[in-house]
Amino acid sequence: MRYVVDACNLIFCDRKLEDALDNHGFQAARALLVAMLTRFARAEGLNEIIAVFDGSEKASHRPRQQRESAGKVTLIYADPRGNADRCIIDLVEDAPRPGEIIVVTDDKFIIRQTLRAQGHHLGCRDFLRSMRRTAKKAADPLQGEDPRKFSGAMTN
Repeated sequence: MRYVVDACNLIFCDRKLEDALDNHGFQAARALLVAMLTRFARAEGLNEIIAVFDGSEKASHRPRQQRESAGKVTLIYADPRGNADRCIIDLVEDAPRPGEIIVVTDDKFIIRQTLRAQGHHLGCRDFLRSMRRTAKKAADPLQGEDPRKFSGAMTN
């Protein structure tokens, strides 16, 4: 599966991300989001997560759609004359296998278009919960179990 994230929508669904935006600006919120997505991608064994931002938002100085790589996270800034919604929908509609794409958003228009194109949808809060569960599992792979319980299972 491949995730396409409506980045601004996700930022406004998470208190930490929104606080970073309010207190430290767009760059700080973006950096925190990239860090969160990177940890999730690594823990889940994903090759890439795409985060799409409005080009008209804090990136209005960008003359056209731009891509930027941040490790396992690809940032796309939509064309300032267009919007992130259209960019996300185009990514799903133009994909060779839209059924392998999960779009993370709460935007009803994007959800309708994603489902119409045979893609999948995950709400922002559900995705944030999934990221937290994955982070917790990565921090404690035995999930609280006594490691001695598994010592007999590993033989050469």
